Amino acid sequence: MSRAFKIKAVVLAAFAVASVVLMGVILSSMQDKLSVDDCTSDIRYEMESLPGLLAAADEETAQNTETFDAVYQSKAASVAFMANNNVGFAATDAKMAEYRDLLGVGNVMVVDRDGTVVARAQDTRADFSYERYNQLRTVFDTGEPSEAVEVEFDDGATRLRYYAARIDDSLMAVIEQDPAELYQLVEETGSLDSVLGNVSVGQGGYVFAVSSRDYLVAYHPDEALVGADALDLGIDVADLEDGAFSWMTVNGESLYCGVSKIDDTYYLSVVPESELASSRNLTVGVILFVFFSVLAVVILYGLFVMREDEKRGHNPEDYANLGPVRFNKPVGRKAIVLSFVGFLAVLVATFYMQTLFSLSTVSVNAQERAATIEEGMARTNEQAAALTEQYNERYLSKAEVASYVLDRNAELKDKDKLQELADVLQVQYLYVFDGEGVLESTNSSYTNFVLSEDPAEQSYEFRKLLQGVDFVIQEPQPDEVSGDLRQYIGVTLHDAQGNADGFVQLGIRPQRLATLLESVQIDSILDGVKIGAEGFAFAVDKTAGTFAYHPNAELVGRAATSYGMTDAQLKNGYSDYLTVDGKTYYASSFETDDYYVYVAQPEGELMTERVPLTVATGVSGLVCQIIVFLLVAFEVRPRGRAVADAAALGSASGDGEGKRVVDVTMPDGRTAKTESAASRWIYRSLGWGDKTAEQRVLTVIKVLVSIFALAVCVAVLFKDAVFPPDSVFAHILGGNWERGLNVFAITACLMIACVVMVITMLVQQLLRLLASVFGARGETMCRLFSSFIKYVSIIGMVYYCLMVIGIDTTTLLASAGILSIAISFGAKDLVGDLISGLFIIFEGDFRVGDIIQVGGRTGTVVEIGVRTTKINDGSGNIIILRNSEVSDVVNMTKELSYATCEVGIEYGESLERVENILEKEFPNIRRRLPAIEDGPFYKGIVALADNSVNIRIIAQCLEKNRGQLERDLRREMKLIFDEYDISIPFPQVVVNQPKEFLEATLAEQMRADRFNEQQKEASRDIGNEEEDER
Repeated sequence: MSRAFKIKAVVLAAFAVASVVLMGVILSSMQDKLSVDDCTSDIRYEMESLPGLLAAADEETAQNTETFDAVYQSKAASVAFMANNNVGFAATDAKMAEYRDLLGVGNVMVVDRDGTVVARAQDTRADFSYERYNQLRTVFDTGEPSEAVEVEFDDGATRLRYYAARIDDSLMAVIEQDPAELYQLVEETGSLDSVLGNVSVGQGGYVFAVSSRDYLVAYHPDEALVGADALDLGIDVADLEDGAFSWMTVNGESLYCGVSKIDDTYYLSVVPESELASSRNLTVGVILFVFFSVLAVVILYGLFVMREDEKRGHNPEDYANLGPVRFNKPVGRKAIVLSFVGFLAVLVATFYMQTLFSLSTVSVNAQERAATIEEGMARTNEQAAALTEQYNERYLSKAEVASYVLDRNAELKDKDKLQELADVLQVQYLYVFDGEGVLESTNSSYTNFVLSEDPAEQSYEFRKLLQGVDFVIQEPQPDEVSGDLRQYIGVTLHDAQGNADGFVQLGIRPQRLATLLESVQIDSILDGVKIGAEGFAFAVDKTAGTFAYHPNAELVGRAATSYGMTDAQLKNGYSDYLTVDGKTYYASSFETDDYYVYVAQPEGELMTERVPLTVATGVSGLVCQIIVFLLVAFEVRPRGRAVADAAALGSASGDGEGKRVVDVTMPDGRTAKTESAASRWIYRSLGWGDKTAEQRVLTVIKVLVSIFALAVCVAVLFKDAVFPPDSVFAHILGGNWERGLNVFAITACLMIACVVMVITMLVQQLLRLLASVFGARGETMCRLFSSFIKYVSIIGMVYYCLMVIGIDTTTLLASAGILSIAISFGAKDLVGDLISGLFIIFEGDFRVGDIIQVGGRTGTVVEIGVRTTKINDGSGNIIILRNSEVSDVVNMTKELSYATCEVGIEYGESLERVENILEKEFPNIRRRLPAIEDGPFYKGIVALADNSVNIRIIAQCLEKNRGQLERDLRREMKLIFDEYDISIPFPQVVVNQPKEFLEATLAEQMRADRFNEQQKEASRDIGNEEEDER
């Protein structure tokens, strides 16, 4: 190995390492920027949404508190109303206990102005003489129920709320209630935990809160950090600036953060660095591997060729001198092709990975956003259901109070008294029906009403109260006249004997429930939803197939399929491209009871993210490839002594290829190297030193592909350990994407191909090990099983890939059954040719450029098609064979071919004399026929025919010269036989005396024996011995 070669190898290796490092830095920085930009967009969206969420939570807390207090204020007022309207009121403990059970409260008391408890349902810890209860005494001045007074007692574990209503100038009714229900409701709907716990940033981010007064963590998903000092956790106060984006380290975890200051709290929307790194590392790793592989292939090919050139001595014709440097033409021509293909491979890999990364990110984010919307809708529906249940319970209690009051004082059925009672109960209307279902009295203007007997009518349901049912709660529904949401609840009235005698009905307008239900409307939910810069959400009505909501109001009410969508896209779980009104979007969908909801992002926005990184990678890769090409193909012109040394080194090194690599002529006239048939099938593989530069490069490519496939296989089989749950490839392996010809399906196919390839290779290697242990029978079975596994794997992989890209494999199998029937009626030959062609390609029994013999026809393979195989017979004729006819193939590919000549001599001729003549003339034949590479050789007698003794002469030659050389050999043998008067038998009728043949002398006999033995040894490995038997 010359010094110049070593220097060039070191320079190329150093440049390759530097290029990979540089490319890694460029890719990582740009990928980080893309990832950070995506995260910034997600964080900004959450930051913009956060004030609204917190305000809604505060409003929810205020409404819950107001509603809770109003309920118990009404209960206190109910006691006062009963005390003033002759319904059996008495300031006794027993009556208070009765009221407690009726109202469903903790305690009912009557208290005088001084705070003395006059009557109570149970003991109380409150001392109403204390000033803290002065708020309750305001009822004596205002006449209205008091505001709530909450008291936390000394033990710290008891907290009670008190409500009062004026009975007269000296007494008030007081309700004592544990507010646990209120605080639980506030915790579930209005606390920081309930708000921030439902917020996710991107795929794995979250929001936590820090107090701006003492820098204590007010909320964090990790409950162990709540109450901790944020400064001690690693947060820098300088980073806590409203609207700022920065990297922070919190409790040892690196986070990308956006800060919002609302009131006296900092809200930090964060994405873990590990989330960014997982996607970045995968994308950058794949691109770098492809880039490294391309560089390695180009550089190693150049080094392999230069090393071969050194071994055999430099051929001046292989170089073009360009001033002080020279261009290596064989290396340069192939290196530029490899560099160009490699450049395209890097571009394709970059664009593919960026597309995969972008679409996966968009798909995951869209699905996350869709899930958030879906969860929000479900949460609102749950709140509506819970609120409806609360309304039912609370207003049923009010109706029971009304029934209790009216049962004990029928005079209160007067309109004015009903209005007063309605005000106390905080309801809009009270209706009193008699035992026949006729409206008896009401505080509304609606009179002369009778319950309907039509089951379809709204009022019919209340006839149950006339048949012994205690109460009826009707679901809230729009009023037939006004359209406002209304609810009706009825409770049975009783006569003096306790028998059912009509009922009282409450008419309620649940305003808060109506507001909540309006917020569940699809246009209210989707309006303002934003994904990325221009993304949005829209909905399609499941029944009508029309747009129920779209940012473009002109599309609302129009058929979705008339504006670009297809029926296949109107479904739950869709995740792929779709077109709406001429614009292409990437969308994910989910379904509700009434709608398909889509979260969409414009295709152009995705391209904007992918193109810059692809272009930057392409330019960097191109520059590196150009430099590598210059380093490989150009070298400094050596001086005269260096040339002599290189030539001496080449002659000393020898060829090194042996006889296992041979030259073959390709259909376009090129000369290429390939393995001989014996090496291919008997020795199985070449030693490294026996391979050509091209074969070594192919080996390197196989190794690189195997490494990649093994890495993918390990990653797929151990996906939970390799990929985070929210990573790009976890998304692909999860299968949450649309089946069809898209980047996810292609990636899934590549993954399964890698897994199948690795597993198949491992099983085949195991079978080879087993074959080495067992005998011939075991060898046969292992090889058979290995072949079976290969084809089963291919068929299974193809079936899976067809299924992944959206082909209905069930229909395909049914079609295959129909096709098989059609084949049986006439297409079987064609299909037989196609199947045979596939087996020829997969088995690799021969390849283009091989010399094969099929059915007595010999030639060079010029094309292997799906239906036919074409061979050149050496005479310029192209033999076209149907693949189904290609059987009993003899692969004759080796270093040289051979020409055969068979000639017959009469039985009377002396064989020893003929052999002596051949020994004498063979050197002359070799001299006269330059196409002979070695020989000619005498192979002996091949047949004792009826009229002749047939002998064979062969000579080594190139396959392209074989046909002509066989004709030349036959001519030479005829001329020699004529010269020495050796008869060649032919059919004849003998009409003269038989010819007297010359006998061999003893010396000629001995020389003939020696010649025969020498020829056997010289031609032992030349010629197809099986041909003797044909």
